[in-house]
Formats: sequence, C-alpha cells, structure tokens
Amino acid sequence: MQLYRFHTAKVVQTYRIGNNSGAGPNVARWAALAAMVMAPDLAFAQNQVSEPPLQWMAWTWQTATFFGVIACALVCMTVWEIARPGGNPRSPGLLGINTTRGDRLFISLLSAAYIHLGWLALISGPLWGATAISLIWMLAVFRWV
Repeated sequence: MQLYRFHTAKVVQTYRIGNNSGAGPNVARWAALAAMVMAPDLAFAQNQVSEPPLQWMAWTWQTATFFGVIACALVCMTVWEIARPGGNPRSPGLLGINTTRGDRLFISLLSAAYIHLGWLALISGPLWGATAISLIWMLAVFRWV
C-alpha cells in the first residue's frame, strides 16, 4: 500500500492505492493523479469546501473571454487544416523563416503575450490598447510572415 496525501481546497484527503495487479508503481501514480484531479469536486459535493471548484483561479469575464478566443482560434485552425491540408507554407518572409498557418498563429499568440506583458510593465493601464496592438500585429504576421 502506498499512501498519498493531497491538499485540496482546505481539505487534506488521504488515498490508499493497492498494488495487487503487478502492474507496478505507475498504475498507482496515475490513479493518484486522477484522484487529485477529481478531489476538489468531491470535497465540494460533501460540503467540506465553502467555495466552488476553480474559484481560486479568479475567473472573470475577461479571463474567460481570453481563453475562449484562444480555444476558438485553435478550433478554427484545426477545421481550416482539415479542409485545406498543408498549412499554406510560405517562403521566408519578414522574419526570414518558412512558416505555415499554425506557425503564424503561434507567433501571433506568443507575441500577443509579450505585447500585453510589456504594456503592463510600461503603461499599467487598461489592456484594450495592448489588445488592439496585438490584433494589428496578428494581421501583419498572417500577411507578411
């Protein structure tokens, strides 16, 4: 028997995982990981936690919109790649590298993160300006990179 302790939202839960199948310690580790992922929901269902799961992440509508837009972009790019495989490769553009649609999306998302971080470091105002700059940069990347 192995003993696993997880701290989940104000509750310490103990799981005993037997190793009778002979599959080795990896089975116990995966089972412990699955238990850790499900534990906050179980603790909330048993009224042992005063706040709903993922409340510690401080989700706001802005945060949800941010992740929703990224998820939609990935879904759209997947559908586009299925409809027209190949990624529309381009010879070296502005950055001097060969890129596909996926590469250009990755460059755009990574650049947007740095633009927003720079905005917060230098201006520390509302992020709408950084978002506008990021969208213009994304259009430029998809056009010229």
